[in-house]
Amino acid sequence: MDFAVGSARCPGTCGEWVQGARKGVPFLIDCPIDRFSEARVVLNFHTKNWELPLHKTKVLQMLELLKENLGLPMLGGKVEFLQQLPEGKGMASSTADITAVAAATLMALGEEPVPERLAQLALQIEPSDSVMFPGITEIEHVQGHNYRQLGSSVPALFLALDWGGAIDTRVFNARPGLAEHYRRYEVDIGKAYRLAREGIEQEDLEKLATAGTISAQCNLEINYKSLFGPFLTWVRQKGGLGVVTAHSGTLLAGVFPQNDFFSREARHNLQLEAQQLFEPVYLDLFLSQSGGIVATNLGITENMG
Repeated sequence: MDFAVGSARCPGTCGEWVQGARKGVPFLIDCPIDRFSEARVVLNFHTKNWELPLHKTKVLQMLELLKENLGLPMLGGKVEFLQQLPEGKGMASSTADITAVAAATLMALGEEPVPERLAQLALQIEPSDSVMFPGITEIEHVQGHNYRQLGSSVPALFLALDWGGAIDTRVFNARPGLAEHYRRYEVDIGKAYRLAREGIEQEDLEKLATAGTISAQCNLEINYKSLFGPFLTWVRQKGGLGVVTAHSGTLLAGVFPQNDFFSREARHNLQLEAQQLFEPVYLDLFLSQSGGIVATNLGITENMG
């Protein structure tokens, strides 16, 4: 066997519904959306080298780690990204990249890319989101000891804005004062967590959006967003239920019921008004999406020509 090919995609996120700490242990509840990292991996069993975009250093770290775990020192190949997420915004781009490439590689090797294995690989590289798990999942994103699948995604429309800049996940989670920040807000985050659990279990977007707003407000102390207040007020005036934020990123999004903004015209008008009022450098509309990967083994060949 000379070559094996696999592909996989993994959703990104619109930040996190809740992020904080419980008894001093950091955790988060992801907010997966219909934007993806999708990768195609062609494995070569006659080289140790990898061909991939130079800036995908975390993916390269993961591939070397996976080679070591599998006991396959003579393994390399080419990684091609078919879809990518904006980086440094808090959309889980690194986790989605690592997960998609790991899943594609395992599929090419004929191994099952189970979420637990993918999560452990990602967590050995950096604090990671839980997008490899189906539905919506709570995860201890730094220590990685525990995770809990909370239920299915609740239908929602997100109007996401970003005013520039980028935040590195590893730098954010290593910053001085973060543990004290989490300790100060444990009561509020506990309230947000309970509301989020109820919102997911009852498919109640209002409760989920309220949880997201509480957590986002707590996050302002450590990751300030100057237009948070005016944007939240405007979102509520337009029929939104609250906001969700990228706790270690720059993204901020309004949460709206999908059915209230079903038409293309209504969504276009919402985007247009937000652009005029808040002047973001990035603006997009997302739909909620269940987490979890989609992976395919594309076959084996003796000669790629």
